[in-house]
Amino acid sequence: MTAASDEKPDKPDLTGSRVLLVEDEYYIADDLCRALEDCGAEVIGPVPSVDKALPLAENESLTCAVLDINLRGESGLRVAEMLQRRNLPFVYSTGYGPMSIPEALKGAAHLEKPFRVEELLHAVSQLSHRQ
Repeated sequence: MTAASDEKPDKPDLTGSRVLLVEDEYYIADDLCRALEDCGAEVIGPVPSVDKALPLAENESLTCAVLDINLRGESGLRVAEMLQRRNLPFVYSTGYGPMSIPEALKGAAHLEKPFRVEELLHAVSQLSHRQ
């Protein structure tokens, strides 16, 4: 019995989900992208900056989003505002604690780095199945 076979049944089914991934750290973005795709999600991105994320958050047909707050020194909260205006659920994937998020944007799920990829997959699954 291997650890991989133990974990496989626990993977959420994200088939049909379109997930915007906003992350500026290449290796984190790559790991999250692969994990989401392995669960059947279509990943929009990953995108590393506010300028690239905003048009996608505004115009793409999305199920939900994964959003880092600090994007190369810029605040990703503008992207959170756009997602909120569109009534799209998202999860913060960040090194910042919940106290760094303005009250108006605190309704989203919050995963503080470092977190396990499985935690993110389950958060995305909950958001995807809320629709």
